[in-house]
Amino acid sequence: MKIVHVNGGGETGGGKSHLLALLPQLRRLGADASLLCFSAGLLSQEAQEQGIPTHTLHVSSMLSPRLMVGLYQYFKTLGPDIVHTHGGRANLYGRLAAKLAGVPLVITTVHSHTDLDYTSPWQNMWFSTVDRATWGLADGLIAVSCELQRALLRRGLKQTKVRVVYNGIEDVRPKSLALHEEFSLPADSDVLCAVGRLVPVKRFDLLLTAMRKVVETNPNAILLIVGDGPLEQQLRETSVQIGLGAHVKFVGYRRDAKSIMESSVAFVMSSEMEGLPIVLLEALAGEVPIVATSVGGIPEVITTEENGLLVAPLNSGALAEAIVRVLARPLEAQERAVNGRKWFEEYATAEAMARKTLSVYIEWGDRQ
Repeated sequence: MKIVHVNGGGETGGGKSHLLALLPQLRRLGADASLLCFSAGLLSQEAQEQGIPTHTLHVSSMLSPRLMVGLYQYFKTLGPDIVHTHGGRANLYGRLAAKLAGVPLVITTVHSHTDLDYTSPWQNMWFSTVDRATWGLADGLIAVSCELQRALLRRGLKQTKVRVVYNGIEDVRPKSLALHEEFSLPADSDVLCAVGRLVPVKRFDLLLTAMRKVVETNPNAILLIVGDGPLEQQLRETSVQIGLGAHVKFVGYRRDAKSIMESSVAFVMSSEMEGLPIVLLEALAGEVPIVATSVGGIPEVITTEENGLLVAPLNSGALAEAIVRVLARPLEAQERAVNGRKWFEEYATAEAMARKTLSVYIEWGDRQ
């Protein structure tokens, strides 16, 4: 079974992690899985480092005719059984080129709500509209959570065309990191960690407001925000304006984000909406206490009081209270983290994701 996974190439977050976990496992299961990127970036670089067959078109503009021509020629020459697309640009051009090239099966993974993915409302509207307009070119869609599947069904897709495959990650524990030395933090500080793109849907502004309340109770609390994005400068200014000062550090994009998270006393997620965040699975795998908003697919993974603490979205007070509780009751928090590790081992390994994905390929392939 020859499968080409298609991505724009600019991924630095969960989409990148998803592909880098899925493709090696598919290959171990006997599938001839490869990666095609529109442009070079961290995704293509790390895929090649892992030994994943990777081809890059070196086309960055969505309006370049070279993009469609390159995709069509590549599919025609390679003759894949399946083209599997990921992300707005890949969905649009990958689906169309695959159909024109006569690829037998075209599949898309829906990682998130496309109408909330971008900084600009116009971008959200454009990509969401175009994505829906080309759904008919896909033979099937894989949703990474049941909540996303329900959202797709509400928009008119048939049950037979949508399957759920939870995200999964490799069970590799990173080296521990001495955070206090790495980031020049006071020796007695309680280090919290948040990881993600600095974009509106992640609601880091809400997390900063919550942190202002946290430090009133625990003046030793420090938040490391790992990631970059268009809102970075605005968030930095907000942090200063509300008096957080040394209690928040923006450390940018880090390839060792997982090490930072596993060395923290807790992982915090303040998103307004999510699919099934890879970083949440990494926190579960690393036995890190979790505080997260109850949105998207997160409640399918986190049962509050059992393997983490869930709070209502857009509620900085509730978020602050949960963080304070984790800091005040570390043994209780660690018990939940141990339960989180058990959930990960049963449901969210990369192998489990690959086996389920392969079964979907076979199911939909038999229909053709």
